[in-house]
Amino acid sequence: MTECPYCGVENIEGADHCEECQQPLDYLSKPRPRSAVERSLAKDRVSSLQPKTPLTVAPEQTVGQVLQLMAEHQVGCVIVERGEQLLGVFSERDALDRLNVDFAALAQRPVSEFMTRSPETVEREARIAFAVHKMDVGGYRHLPVVSEGRVDGMISVRDVLRYITQKLRSADAT
Repeated sequence: MTECPYCGVENIEGADHCEECQQPLDYLSKPRPRSAVERSLAKDRVSSLQPKTPLTVAPEQTVGQVLQLMAEHQVGCVIVERGEQLLGVFSERDALDRLNVDFAALAQRPVSEFMTRSPETVEREARIAFAVHKMDVGGYRHLPVVSEGRVDGMISVRDVLRYITQKLRSADAT
């Protein structure tokens, strides 16, 4: 139970407002950052991760072509779109999970048959903690970044780790 700091009434844990006085309680259940790094994750925006311009492919491109592009550009995930409409993503994990030992036969099939459809995305101005939560809960290593409804970037677990490492170094220097 959560006690309302305004009127003292006990409310169900997680209630957004006090049942008695209707004062907001949602801030009481939010974890408080315990370190400078946690405060940065809760405060800073996804844009501060400097999302990379994503590699985009058409849904009809073959798996073989897409894997070749991924290797050439050293990326682990591509955006599959038609025009500016996001259809899906194709990642290293998709390749490993969905392509089997008969790769020669599958290499000529369209990437749209193997992509992850309707992927989760994150807004460029969302908090980094929100993006990390999405990645953790969904088991994603990559998230397309959208701005004004269009994909304009990609973040990965590596980007988050680089950011955290930088924050830890800054904290150690002070």
